[in-house]
Amino acid sequence: MFSDPVIGDHFFGRQEILDILYKRAGALKSGYRQNVAIIGHQQLGKTSILRHFLHTFKDLKVLSIYVEIKFQALDYFIDQFARSLLYQYLSQREPVNSTASLKELTQKASNSVPRTVQAIEEISQLLRQRRSEEAYSKLFEITSIVGQETGKHCIVVLDEFHRLGEFGIKNAFSDFGKRIMVQKNTMYLLSSSSFSASKRILAEKLALLFGNFERIYLEPFDFGTSFEFLKKKLFPAAMDDVVSEFIVGFTDGHPFFLETVTSRIRESALSERETTISRATVARVLLKLLFESQGVLNQFFLKLISPWMRADSHGSHILILTALARGVNKLKDLAEELNRGQKEVSAELQQLMENELVIKVGVFYRFHNKIFKFWLKEVYERKELSLLGSNAKAEDFIASITKAMEECETLMKLGAASRIMNLFSLFNNEMVEIGEKKRKLPHFTEFIKVPAGSSGDETVGALIARGHGRCWVCKIVEEKASEKEILELIENSPHNKNVSSTKVLVALNGIEENARLLAKEKKVLTLGLSRINLLMDIYGCSPIIHSGSKKGS
Repeated sequence: MFSDPVIGDHFFGRQEILDILYKRAGALKSGYRQNVAIIGHQQLGKTSILRHFLHTFKDLKVLSIYVEIKFQALDYFIDQFARSLLYQYLSQREPVNSTASLKELTQKASNSVPRTVQAIEEISQLLRQRRSEEAYSKLFEITSIVGQETGKHCIVVLDEFHRLGEFGIKNAFSDFGKRIMVQKNTMYLLSSSSFSASKRILAEKLALLFGNFERIYLEPFDFGTSFEFLKKKLFPAAMDDVVSEFIVGFTDGHPFFLETVTSRIRESALSERETTISRATVARVLLKLLFESQGVLNQFFLKLISPWMRADSHGSHILILTALARGVNKLKDLAEELNRGQKEVSAELQQLMENELVIKVGVFYRFHNKIFKFWLKEVYERKELSLLGSNAKAEDFIASITKAMEECETLMKLGAASRIMNLFSLFNNEMVEIGEKKRKLPHFTEFIKVPAGSSGDETVGALIARGHGRCWVCKIVEEKASEKEILELIENSPHNKNVSSTKVLVALNGIEENARLLAKEKKVLTLGLSRINLLMDIYGCSPIIHSGSKKGS
């Protein structure tokens, strides 16, 4: 385990998600049951959110049952489920040892909830008789029984719910779904760190059931929250804007990486008595974390790729990953780089996607965390794939970090319009997915920047990109975009019957809901900060970072 769940005073951010959970839990008592599923990649803080919610949500009329599905063992899952339920019930009445066995808990509860205890004992008997299917099915009836006996509602939290399918139960998800549908007094709060498995379950096995689920897709912290995190965690030490922006961009606001890097920087700054953290300190910390053999992040990434490092492993998975890290991110180019057939490389890319290491965006493949990409290129490839590790030198790593900070400083001086124009110049008719739609990115050959007002401030204004009969007329807005910006874009767009024109709103700090609806109605393509930075990433550019902004859509 590379990081422990964070609760209480150490928990940070995610207030919008917590508010949803509090609202849904409160509505449960009023007879309105809304199940919730939280889905996100590893180490984004799902377990912290769940445990912090349970830590802060206190209601004597509700029993909160938490089970993290860790093992492919049905008997362990049932034991954890039953123990959690009885512990929550008993602890509302008297002090109870959280390590108490199921036998001890059933003895304590037998007089007050005899039917619930009897149901648990029957399930245990079914397990002993190897009647696993029946035991599994009856387990989800317990919350209804305890509700009838106590008048209490139940919130069942299943962390890594996709692993229900690993118990060897024939119809694990359909049976689970049937129980959920009829339990009006039980709210299910599910989480999963596997996008691919979750999507498959939602699409194939729980399509009808998940119409009743509110889905929350967990993302890294937005930039505003990331800067607040830095400020809080580094106190009393300070950090200049360049270094702060570098760290936020380097970690991409990923809570695990942000916490790991920030805590080590703070320790180093305190030991060196630095009031303002230097670039040299940041470089040394990253050297220890990423480059040195026992570094936490080095070990974390080695574990990620370990399935393809074994002596008996087959395929070019590691070579694909390192090529992707160098910017070779289309199937045809990867096949040529590795001298392999496209069919073979495609199959191995699919395996990497199933293992949550790679994401496909149209014709492009990318990593879902940038620090992993950096590690593959600057550490793993140099250490493991160069001759005798001859390219793996600490001073070279320090130099690459220093260079990255210098590039960050240079980019901070450029306006958003210049950087977006550079991005558009890289388009070459590739197909990508923006939101839920596929879109071809035209090959532009001519660009016209229109400064905003008389100030000539190029970070806010308009950009016209033309080429090969296509034209994008873009309005760039740094504040939250409103209907006014949509209307201005529509009214001021040039008309040319010989050119296919697309109106594009680049909203770097999000867009108001009414404006979003108007844009959809008027067929205006909206690109928020996250979509712009997605394109930046697949075309090998650094992200645009705004300290006070949300990432947007």
